[in-house]
Amino acid sequence: MRTSQFTPAEIPGGEFYHRLGRTRHYRWWTLPLTLLAFVVLLFFLGVGIALATTLVSVLGGNSLISDSPLSEIGQLAFGLLSVALLAPIVLFLVRVVQWRRTGTLLSVEGRVRWRWLGLCTALAIPPAAVCAAAFLLLAELLRPELVPNEDAGGKVVFAAVMAVVLLLVPFQTAAEEITTRGLFMQMVGALGPRPGEPGGDGAAARVLRSPFTAVTASGVLFAAVYAATHPGDLWTTASLAVFGLAMSWLTWYTGGLEAAIGLHMVAGLIQFTLCAFEGRTAEIGTGAVVGAGLPLGSGTPLVLLLTFAQTALYAIAVLWAARRRNVRRVSARS
Repeated sequence: MRTSQFTPAEIPGGEFYHRLGRTRHYRWWTLPLTLLAFVVLLFFLGVGIALATTLVSVLGGNSLISDSPLSEIGQLAFGLLSVALLAPIVLFLVRVVQWRRTGTLLSVEGRVRWRWLGLCTALAIPPAAVCAAAFLLLAELLRPELVPNEDAGGKVVFAAVMAVVLLLVPFQTAAEEITTRGLFMQMVGALGPRPGEPGGDGAAARVLRSPFTAVTASGVLFAAVYAATHPGDLWTTASLAVFGLAMSWLTWYTGGLEAAIGLHMVAGLIQFTLCAFEGRTAEIGTGAVVGAGLPLGSGTPLVLLLTFAQTALYAIAVLWAARRRNVRRVSARS
């Protein structure tokens, strides 16, 4: 069957997840053009969010720039929404700039494997809940100021915050995974030419094709960004690196984003809920602008311990389930 050069590229056959960006349309300029377009679109997203925030503030009588609970809830909603909007930007880049099907960003099957996503989400609940319980116990013994103080601003405010969290956090966490574990991992994984292509048999090409390179690069991305903005918080930076590397490896091993989205979403919901219960709505609203709610115990050795335990328990469960269900790790050969 003849394929037009103007048709979006199909999934490359027989490739692991991190190599799905190396399609028949891939050229040397694909990576720099994608990064340039991403920066430009991110700039316009920031401008749009700022204008929308200003407009809502003016129409609402400056309610978003005051110290009222409504202001904090509005900031939280706009913060989460700004991250969630990364998803359509990334999908646009994949479809228009890289000229391949958006499903290649989701899994080696070219789509979201909904049953597998549901199972991964269910598997994430026990380790996330256990670590949250351990946090409340250990923090009370070691750092009492970390424990929620039941100062949520009243039942109505708490209910409004939780409505925003439950509605937007799943989209926010999925967008983060689509960006870091999806787009970035596949951009790095696509750098190495295939064997038989020009330069494809050299040592450099083998290193670039290796999952180690793509997993490491995407795994430490968010930790590097956090370290640049919070240079003194080594414990939280280390925990973000542990979480990122584990989720990147699971993405490669399971052939899709479902496993990473499952734990990220459940952990995010628990973290945001505890912050809302404590009444730190403004803090999590600000944190959402740069990512998700920070891990439990941020800034202390406890955060690294809890993150390591949570990701290890979850990884074991996912590996067991993936083997039992024979989850596809490599794209079908064309």
